[in-house]
Amino acid sequence: MKKKLLILVGIFVFFQFGFSLDCMVTGYEKENNKVYYHSSKKGEKIELEKADFKSFEVIEAVNFKSLARDKNHVYYIGKLLDFIDIKSFEVLEEIKPELGPVWGYGCRTSNYILKDKNGVYDTRNLDISGE
Repeated sequence: MKKKLLILVGIFVFFQFGFSLDCMVTGYEKENNKVYYHSSKKGEKIELEKADFKSFEVIEAVNFKSLARDKNHVYYIGKLLDFIDIKSFEVLEEIKPELGPVWGYGCRTSNYILKDKNGVYDTRNLDISGE
């Protein structure tokens, strides 16, 4: 009985570790004077062509880093939010993902309520899929 329980626990730990590693590579990376976004959903590394390497910074989040900015633009999950005015941009609220019963946050990202001089935006309602 103990052996079966240990096997089940081992399987759970193995899959949790693999799942966690997938989340660790999600987010932004600055390398060779370029900025990239790693998407765990698509498993790809996307260059953010309009990103300014020197001023690019990630805005801290509870889970993986999904919101970033540079001197000219705001980015959410690797997508350029070109409708946001960077000079008046501010984060009003971070909406944390719901905790799962086993995986915690998993790979889910925070959503945000963003504001600029033109309005207020909820990232849950933005059509930024790019598909």
